[in-house]
Amino acid sequence: MTAFVGRKAVLSQGSPLVAIAALRTKTMTMANEPVDVTSDDDAGFRKLLADPGNKTLDISVEGVAKDVASFSALLTLATSGTDILDSFSLLFPGIGTIAGEFVVSSFEVGAPYNEAATFSCTLQSAGAYTFTAA
Repeated sequence: MTAFVGRKAVLSQGSPLVAIAALRTKTMTMANEPVDVTSDDDAGFRKLLADPGNKTLDISVEGVAKDVASFSALLTLATSGTDILDSFSLLFPGIGTIAGEFVVSSFEVGAPYNEAATFSCTLQSAGAYTFTAA
């Protein structure tokens, strides 16, 4: 297995893709929701379809609001009333890249009195996504 430093994972946004600067953490959660088809004739054992019902991919990031351009791009997308989809990709060095269309489902800003302003953002997949191995 290839090990890498977390800061080398890169989240990019837009078309063309541009790296989002000033991120500290990037987290990805994939889910394949099973479809339960259990019936009385399964002798009490659960039966699941081989194909998932819903495939979801959520990406969560946290960062420092020192790069105004990247911070503003995410904030603009989060506050848009009509055009909330954009292209994103998450690169894991030596492993591969996940890419697709995502919506900003939550955006939070923390601005303590005498400390650096921080932000966190959650992206949810909005359709098919791809994985390209390195």
